[in-house]
Amino acid sequence: MSSEASHSNQSRPQELRQEYEDTTRAAHYRDNRWTRSPRARRTHAKELAIVAAFLKGCEADQGGDALKDLLDVPCGTGRFRSLLQDHASTLVSIDASREMLAAAPGAPQLQASVHQLPLLGRSADFILCSRLLHHFQTSTERAMVLAELARVSRRWIVLSYFDSASVQAWRNRIRGSFRGRFPISRAQFANEIAAAGLRERERRYIQRGWSEQVWVRLEVTV
Repeated sequence: MSSEASHSNQSRPQELRQEYEDTTRAAHYRDNRWTRSPRARRTHAKELAIVAAFLKGCEADQGGDALKDLLDVPCGTGRFRSLLQDHASTLVSIDASREMLAAAPGAPQLQASVHQLPLLGRSADFILCSRLLHHFQTSTERAMVLAELARVSRRWIVLSYFDSASVQAWRNRIRGSFRGRFPISRAQFANEIAAAGLRERERRYIQRGWSEQVWVRLEVTV
């Protein structure tokens, strides 16, 4: 039986919507998810540093011009909000979950799916898409997300995905451990972003070779 068939008949987006439309879950993400252990705190600090470096890289690559309109999608409970506000004239936080938005600080906010953003094309200088892509098992599902981000972005997208060559991914395969997260190869990722009209400018790792989570800075080419 395939891994896709062995799990819920619901689509992964539907499962995610149900998972995060929970007040307790939203409060956990806001209050505990990134402070509950030394490892969680280290990962949080590392990811903030990576996104900060990417923001500066984007500004440098456009001749020092400031970024104006930024999107955080999915924003969750606003983990990156303070950092993004330092680089934006306008920051819009978007999430499919009403409960996550309710637990997040600040405005403006929009409840919407990343598969269909209620925004005009080329309406954002920079889009942050944190910890979403690895939830989708098929290339078709990821392609929908990447294409929508590419449609809305004027130039820059920063996102993360899971690397199938990492020790964590290898260990999970050996153990037959399924966590609703799907790592892919670097070559596959390159093909998928190219099909969406994107190119990779920079990548950084939480812990290279070990951690599944990879962060990339992408540029729109179409």
